[in-house]
Amino acid sequence: MQLLEDGIIAALAAVGLITLLFLPVSALLRPRPRGTLDVLALVPCRAHDGAALEQTVRALLRARSDCGGFRRIVLLDRGMDEETRQIATLLCRDHCGVTLRDDNIFTMEETQ
Repeated sequence: MQLLEDGIIAALAAVGLITLLFLPVSALLRPRPRGTLDVLALVPCRAHDGAALEQTVRALLRARSDCGGFRRIVLLDRGMDEETRQIATLLCRDHCGVTLRDDNIFTMEETQ
């Protein structure tokens, strides 16, 4: 009986040791957003897109912190109503790297 208990304790200790060694190594291998290029995520927004806009921005923020890949999130105003504009303004204020742009900026560049 003592031999069985010693075997179980040794197995649990081995699993704990492997876990302690694996966690720092996996943290070093995870991609970091520091080395990302100056790439942005463009989110076009129309009227009545407030709830979907908030979910999209939160998903992009989560993806940016986990995997990197882009630095900025640009919310493009394509005819927002007042409620959607207010949500977009709050998202820009609360989160770093989220900006709100008017649609006219991109249409002027296309005509030139």
